[in-house]
Amino acid sequence: MKVILFHTNKDEVDYIKECNTRFRFELEFTDFDFNTAEAGRFTGYDAVWILTNCKVTKEKSEQLAEAGVSYIVSRAAGTDHLDLVSMKSAGLKGANVPRYSPNAIAEHTVCLALMSLRKMKLELKMIDNFDFTLNGLKGRELRNMTVGVIGTGRIGLETIKILNGFGCRILVYDIYENQEVKSLATYRPLSEVFSDSDILILHCPLTKENERLISSDTIATLKDSAVLINTARGGLMDYEAVLTAIESGKLGAAAFDVYDNETSYIRKKVEPDSFESNVLKKLMSKDNVIYTAHMSFFTDTAIENMIMTTFENLYEYEKSGQCANEIT
Repeated sequence: MKVILFHTNKDEVDYIKECNTRFRFELEFTDFDFNTAEAGRFTGYDAVWILTNCKVTKEKSEQLAEAGVSYIVSRAAGTDHLDLVSMKSAGLKGANVPRYSPNAIAEHTVCLALMSLRKMKLELKMIDNFDFTLNGLKGRELRNMTVGVIGTGRIGLETIKILNGFGCRILVYDIYENQEVKSLATYRPLSEVFSDSDILILHCPLTKENERLISSDTIATLKDSAVLINTARGGLMDYEAVLTAIESGKLGAAAFDVYDNETSYIRKKVEPDSFESNVLKKLMSKDNVIYTAHMSFFTDTAIENMIMTTFENLYEYEKSGQCANEIT
């Protein structure tokens, strides 16, 4: 099988090549842009290996099928970057990595919460300027907080386990209740999770029903000075509403690892003057806002698991034309 790989980090290449000694696929690493490439760039390949910044639209599905591609393997758990209906219509099969390291994202989430509570962004900026005072740095203790977690799947559960060790009160919401979560946290209606939480954490998938879950209306129901954490999907938040709430003081802090419409810049080095998202630029300028560039998953364990599962998905397709992690 001939496979073309997109957006592979340099420090992953050796591990990918090492894994491939077992599978013996014909791999080609590329640096051209998946989203803007013409169909001819994919000719001769059986499969494409992509990340979430590669958008498989109806047009792209048709291009790939025209080029002779049969399989799309996405090195991620989420599927909102894939038009699954169009892929199926074009005759493309696709697979994802539903499990790699929920703990990686959970640890990053709690890290963002702690950094927000202890005003770490401002502290680091002051230290860089040799300001060793404590002006404006009085923090809050996590153990005294009520933390709301929306989404109690694998990642949400791991975050709840970590939070439980701090002794904070944990309220949760999910349309599907998890029995293990019930021993660590309390399920409540969504409106109560919003109104009663000092920290609100998003761990839910993005669906048509919850798009812009965080809006000016729902922010208004939060406690004053609440902290908002999103390590799930950018489309869950109206970032203009978040900016307004930060500037008014309604939100005490916000930290997020994802942003809506991040495809144009994520995994790239961008010149500040050419950066087009004014809302994100304004948010990034705030001392009580922390933004990390979709890297909460990025640990040694997670990357190794992602890569190996992607290889296994390709191997199953090659041998049988089917895959246990198939999403189409």
